[in-house]
Amino acid sequence: MFHAECLIYFSTFAGMKRYLLLLLLCTSTVCQAQDDWQQAFRQLSDVEDLESEAWEENYEALADLAEHPLDLNQATREDLEALPFLSDQQVEDIMAYRYRHGELLTAGELQMIPSLSYEQRQLLLNFVFLGHQKKEQGLPRLDSLWSWGKQEVSGSLNVPFYRRRGDKNGYLGYPYKHTLRYKFRYGTRLQFGLLGTQDAGEPFFSAGNNWGYDHYAWHFIVRRMGCIEALAVGQYRLSFGMGLTMNGGFSLGKLAMLQNLGRTSNTIRPNTSRMTSGYMQGAAATIRIPNTSFSVTAYASLRPIDATLNKTDSTAATLLTDGYHRTPAEMQKKHNVTETDAGLHLSYRTGGLHLGGTLTYTHLNRRLQPDTKQLYRRHYPAGSDFMNAAIDYRYAAHRVALNGETAIDGHGSVATINSLSYQPAGTFTIVALQRYYSYRYMSLHARSFAEGGRTQNESGIYLGTTWRPTRRLQLSAYTDYAWFAWPKYLISQSSYSWDNMLTATYTARQWTASARYRLHIRQRDNADKTALTNRAEQRGRLALTTTAVQGFSLHTQLDLAYTDYDSHDFGYMVSQRVSSKQGGVKWDAGVGYFHTDSYNARLYLYERAPLYQMAFPMFYGEGIRYWLMAQLNLLPGLAVTAKLGVTNYFDRATIGTDKQLIDHSSMADLNIQVIYKF
Repeated sequence: MFHAECLIYFSTFAGMKRYLLLLLLCTSTVCQAQDDWQQAFRQLSDVEDLESEAWEENYEALADLAEHPLDLNQATREDLEALPFLSDQQVEDIMAYRYRHGELLTAGELQMIPSLSYEQRQLLLNFVFLGHQKKEQGLPRLDSLWSWGKQEVSGSLNVPFYRRRGDKNGYLGYPYKHTLRYKFRYGTRLQFGLLGTQDAGEPFFSAGNNWGYDHYAWHFIVRRMGCIEALAVGQYRLSFGMGLTMNGGFSLGKLAMLQNLGRTSNTIRPNTSRMTSGYMQGAAATIRIPNTSFSVTAYASLRPIDATLNKTDSTAATLLTDGYHRTPAEMQKKHNVTETDAGLHLSYRTGGLHLGGTLTYTHLNRRLQPDTKQLYRRHYPAGSDFMNAAIDYRYAAHRVALNGETAIDGHGSVATINSLSYQPAGTFTIVALQRYYSYRYMSLHARSFAEGGRTQNESGIYLGTTWRPTRRLQLSAYTDYAWFAWPKYLISQSSYSWDNMLTATYTARQWTASARYRLHIRQRDNADKTALTNRAEQRGRLALTTTAVQGFSLHTQLDLAYTDYDSHDFGYMVSQRVSSKQGGVKWDAGVGYFHTDSYNARLYLYERAPLYQMAFPMFYGEGIRYWLMAQLNLLPGLAVTAKLGVTNYFDRATIGTDKQLIDHSSMADLNIQVIYKF
């Protein structure tokens, strides 16, 4: 229940701001139905997810999969496991259906797979197509590459209509952000790509970036070449087990757990992200041992990484992942540590049973030596050499799936995570997850299910359920309790957190209505650090989507936030999205009004953005946000997208701080993207 103060705020909102909601409802009666995968991605997002680097990596990876869908009739089990919303049982059911009935001839056949709900079938169709070509063996022929290969060249440019303080004095480069991409694909069997990316303020062909772009990424990957399941050269991402030793792939949050039911992943995929962390650089291969159920994955990597060095010696205090190189101080942190990685993963798979073993090794040419004067940093990873070993296990039966991984580091500290899901009927699913990460456990590449953001110093129990009482109504809920044995940031002793969420979605032909409520309690030090006090955060969301006219739809949303800690902070945002697709033109427009008491009640708003770009801006204070995006198909294969976004604040004369300070109460950006496919 909301506290009394919160109820007063809601009453005030209802009385004083209802005209705004009515105005937004009347702005249009229709808006194009956004891509199902983007809608699902938005529904699976929450504050902690959006504030993590992994979330942007996930978005870019899904955008790439949607642009280059899998042939469902030729996809391997590993290909389907690259889709993070499928559970073990759903992957097994799809493979079993193909084995019994052969190729799927129409998308309607997916209804014959009971474990796939209507929403998941629609979501799946964003990432797959039904091909009817003969499966090739060995290396692709040159004439096939030329005839069936697909190429894509794209470039994007962000132009700000304002100047930050750093643009005037401090940044080494100009205020424009831009990216250039090239991709070649031959189905799922062969991929090659090159990416150059530049953040605003970074030098271009000057001041240390003599090769032009601040960050380059390239990859080459070939699959199903004899006994070689996958071979990657360049930059790539690895995922083993449930992420206790290595996870550079998908790492979705607590809501996503209800979709994939804790499924593990063992994949090699190319690095197509702008993010400068989480990837390997070198070579990796998965080899299937002939006439057995075993496969081996081996990898080797050598790459420079950013780090802050200690002043007294040549050791590294912190490894950096933001990738910013805008000032002389940031340029001094660029590529001053070299990381060497190598490892093996042995996998055994038969039917629904999977067993795996992983061994990883990481060496830094500069010793990692964090500042441990503050108690919460006492057990941060330290040293030059890091070794981890793990076993992962998975079993999927008709209604039950078990997943887990147990790992140990070079000092003998243990981490383990285990999940069990049960689907007694097609309309009801329950999942339970347990994890224990010792506060002494160290792994530089671990990224698993966690409340605290680190695969360290956490024990917890998660329970979630999804129930469809009727064909149109779906209910989902979870509760997650986590215990932190060692002090954390802003917490000087052992503490706990308790996270709860309930969502409901109702679909009726052209209408979809959804509601969400979340209560998240975390402990913090009191003012004099003599005891812990609870920080309670409540968030709510109401949303309505309709597709009243062919090619159009409308999305209306109300977001609420209330935080009770040192003060009582309340915030709300009401937003409206309108989009359309008519002929060769797509457009999307939206407006949102926000009013929050402080940063503690901050809110996020999903916006459509050009391809491969995620737009979840954060707002606090009082203001209005509006945008217009249009995509025009000029020639076959050639498309131009432009988006203009404006934010006006009513409660301040400047925006941002330090070098990001803007001496205005409003800011506007123009984003232009050109894509040519051939």
